[in-house]
Amino acid sequence: MDAINSFCLWITDPVLGWMLHLPRDAALFIVAIGTALILTLVRLFTTNQDLLKRCKNDLRRVKELIRDAKKRGDKEALKRHRATVQQINLRKFSCEGKPLLVSIIPIAVLAVWCFSRIAYRAPKGEDPVVVRAYFEISEIGDLVYILPQGGLQAESGLISRVKEDKNTDTGEVANGVAEWKLLCKKRPEPYTVKFRYRGKTYAKELLVDGVHYSQPIELCEGKTLELALPEYKLFGFVPGINWIMLQPWIVGYLVIVIPFSVVLKPLLHIY
Repeated sequence: MDAINSFCLWITDPVLGWMLHLPRDAALFIVAIGTALILTLVRLFTTNQDLLKRCKNDLRRVKELIRDAKKRGDKEALKRHRATVQQINLRKFSCEGKPLLVSIIPIAVLAVWCFSRIAYRAPKGEDPVVVRAYFEISEIGDLVYILPQGGLQAESGLISRVKEDKNTDTGEVANGVAEWKLLCKKRPEPYTVKFRYRGKTYAKELLVDGVHYSQPIELCEGKTLELALPEYKLFGFVPGINWIMLQPWIVGYLVIVIPFSVVLKPLLHIY
C-alpha cells in the first residue's frame, strides 16, 4: 500500500501541489469540481449519447401518458406505461457501468492525494503537536522517553508513563498509551521523533512546514505511533460520519461532488 500511495503522490504532487498554498476549502472545491467534470465528461466518450437522449425523451413522453391514464382511470394503460418505464430505466442502467469503470482510476488517485495532503491540518509550529505511542495492556505503568533534538521541545518533559487507553464505546481498557505535546519550530525538513523503550528505538517522522503533514499513524517494530493532527472540515464544521468511517474531508467532498455532478450533465448537454 505504501508503494501505491507513493506512486500516486509522485503523479499528483507536481500537478496538484500548488493547491496546498490555497485555503483548504478552495483546494477541496477544485478537487471536487474536477471529479464532477471527470464523471461527466467520461460519459461523453463511454456511452451511447444518442441512445441515452432517446431514453430521456421517451421517459418524458411515457410520464405524460401515465398522467393521462391516471386522469382517465385506465388501469390497463397505466400498467403498460409503468412497465415501459421500467424497461427504459433498465436500458439506461446498462449504460452506467463503463463510465464508472473508466472514472474509478483517476478518482482513486485523487482520493489518495486528498488523504495524504488535505485530510488533516498541517502543523505550522504555532501550536503543540500531540504524539502518541500505543502499548500492550501488560506494559501500562512503564516509562517511555523521547530522545532530545534541536528545534523540538516537550511541554511536560521528554519522559511519559504508559497509561490506560479505554475504548470510548465500552469503557474497557483497550491498550496502553504514552502521550507527549511537542513544540516544534517550523522548518522544511522533517523531524524524526525517536522513542526509547526497553532498549529499543522507535521512530516517527514529523513534518512541521505549515503545508504538508506526515502520515498520521504508522507501525514501527510492532508499536503503533500516532500524530494526533486536527482533521480538516469543510467550512470548519462539516463533520465526518464515524459509523461508516467517513472522514470529514470525504463528507465535504461528497457535499460538493454530488450536486455539481447533477448540474453539469444538463449544463453540458451530456446524458
